[in-house]
Amino acid sequence: MRNRSALALALVVGGMACESKTKPAAKPEGSVAAAPSASAAAANSAPGGCGATGSTPVKLGTVNGHVHGFGFDATHLYYSSWQLMGGRGDLGRARKDGGGTQNLSSLSLEPRGLVVDEQAVFFTSGIRLMRVGKEGGEAKTLAETFSSQAVAGDGSFVYGVPGDYGPYDRLIRAEKATGTTKELDVSERPEGKLGPFGFSAIAVDGQGIYVTDSSAHRVLRFPLDRGKPKPIATGQEKAFDLALDEANVYFTLAQKGHVMKVAKSGGGATKIASGLAPSARIAADAKSIVTWAAATGSDGTETLLIMGTDGSSPTPLATIPRNHSVDAVALDDQCVYWADHDPDSRKATLLARAR
Repeated sequence: MRNRSALALALVVGGMACESKTKPAAKPEGSVAAAPSASAAAANSAPGGCGATGSTPVKLGTVNGHVHGFGFDATHLYYSSWQLMGGRGDLGRARKDGGGTQNLSSLSLEPRGLVVDEQAVFFTSGIRLMRVGKEGGEAKTLAETFSSQAVAGDGSFVYGVPGDYGPYDRLIRAEKATGTTKELDVSERPEGKLGPFGFSAIAVDGQGIYVTDSSAHRVLRFPLDRGKPKPIATGQEKAFDLALDEANVYFTLAQKGHVMKVAKSGGGATKIASGLAPSARIAADAKSIVTWAAATGSDGTETLLIMGTDGSSPTPLATIPRNHSVDAVALDDQCVYWADHDPDSRKATLLARAR
């Protein structure tokens, strides 16, 4: 269990602590509304965008086990989940408008990363890379050996890095059309006693492939084909999760609880916030960053936060109950989405809140 009491929420902007904005008092803090369109009629209608309004989180569905992969399109959240007790998992989706969930495939090997495009969902299952249509059906093996826990995709390829798995730091890609794989980089991982280890997270755009190297405490940018990577941030202890906007890379430090920002071209990273939960997940777009702050009080509750891309105006979105964890976060133009895992029920609740 994580030592939450040792961490204090200290969101920092320009060296000064920021106060959280006051939330509307229409409902008790931490309450969750029923999905506004979760009726039988809604379930039979065409899916729409996020239906959450106001300051109250809306429940979109419940998932057995932990959520490992998370992605979305205009109308659905897609997820891969795994139940350690029982050794089984699911690939599924939840309607953003609250119209219910759908299981796309049952899994017998642990899934991790997930990528969604216009036609299909790509996900890892054990060491394999799998593909299934967005409406469900039989999952097909795209690549027999992919060995990745974190994945990212563009129009033609899925890229993967191993996370804590195995003794090597490896960057691999697979063609979406054929499954043909190409190893873009491989090296023996430095030894270490404190996790996370190795290449932890990955993102891609037209300029390159971005990877957090937790063991070597840095962020790398690889060319889209095989080539030597460029360190764009070094000396970043246990660099962990990352997200992109048009010009910058945002990443978390797993143990120190900082949010860092660096230009895609490199040139020095800047701390824009602190006080995160250990190994906090992060999502970002051109306007905002969403992440998970550590407990600050004796009740042990934590906070899901949204802030500007410079760390400004940190605002609580939801209370995370004591001992729960945020498995994944995402955001679109309308809403923020997250998976809240309850260790007692061994289930994760998929939630949305208006931005």
